[in-house]
Amino acid sequence: MPLLPNILIVDDNSNNLLYLEVLLRNIQANLIQASSGSEALEATKGVDLSLAILDVQMPIMSGFELAELLNENRLEQKIPIIFLTAGFPNNAKIEEGYQSGAVDYIIKPLNKTILTSKINVFLELYWQKQKLIENTEKLRVSESALLIAKKELEQVNEYLVSAIEDERTAIAFQVHDELGQSMTALKIDLSWVKHNMENKDQAEKKLDKMVEMTNDVIRKVQRISSELHPVMLDDLGLVAAIEWYCGEFEERTGIPCQLSLDELTMENPTISLAMFRILQEALTNVIRHANASSISIDLLNQSDTIILKIADNGQGIPADKPTSGKSFGIIAMRQRAQQCGGTIEFSSLSKKGTNLVIKIPKASTS
Repeated sequence: MPLLPNILIVDDNSNNLLYLEVLLRNIQANLIQASSGSEALEATKGVDLSLAILDVQMPIMSGFELAELLNENRLEQKIPIIFLTAGFPNNAKIEEGYQSGAVDYIIKPLNKTILTSKINVFLELYWQKQKLIENTEKLRVSESALLIAKKELEQVNEYLVSAIEDERTAIAFQVHDELGQSMTALKIDLSWVKHNMENKDQAEKKLDKMVEMTNDVIRKVQRISSELHPVMLDDLGLVAAIEWYCGEFEERTGIPCQLSLDELTMENPTISLAMFRILQEALTNVIRHANASSISIDLLNQSDTIILKIADNGQGIPADKPTSGKSFGIIAMRQRAQQCGGTIEFSSLSKKGTNLVIKIPKASTS
């Protein structure tokens, strides 16, 4: 709830002070009352005043003197002063009043309409100022969030560039080590067959070996292609792709995966790909960090949402890591979920593993 403006009213006559209070009872402001200048100064220490209504003729300290004291330490935020006077002041008094901070004079007896109209002008200025302060703060927060997002984006871009280069290097090694060696062996065997056609039995054996080697090359090409983009995901769907990938994962790592997968109908290719890539990243993190001995994966097909749960029994992750802005794998997973209008939640206990819950609405077309 926004803070109400503070208005100081000062008059040495208690009846006049009560009358002012009655006139201003419907004004949306905090009224600070005082019957003397010293009392007013004490009551407004450290208070941000939006307006002061001061009686000019007061004993000991006049309204003019009080106005000067109220404003002497307020170099930037001067308090606007409305002076109340029993008779129209002469020019000298008017000049003295304006020098002490006056913005207006009101002649007693007070007219409610005139008084409230003048006060409302300053209240409107107060609310405009508050709105400006609020908008400035929102802008500051937005700019701060934008800078953070920009920095994270730059870090993610650096990570992606590095990841792409790592992936290209890995593919190059696979092509060179697995395919290159096999193709070199095939070339050597073809050359041998070409020069030993008269040795029929040996040539047939060599050709049989070459056929086996060719089939092995085909399987390697299919595996490398599937790792880049699983054709099974397009042809057979998310459930089959998860089963295939987890089988490959178990074979490579020896970590068993317990699967509980609901069948999906009318799959959205974007959602399926996002779920699959999140699963890949999660299992990669298990290998790198978790030191787990088992993993469970659940795919739930609810009426309006697809839920993927991934849990391991590893060492867990620090509580601040999912939001640190430096865990690029986690950032990538979160972005994939958000691009489909979904969410991803992390929970972890030290030495008790990590749980991921990914929820993506079926209606997403992102």
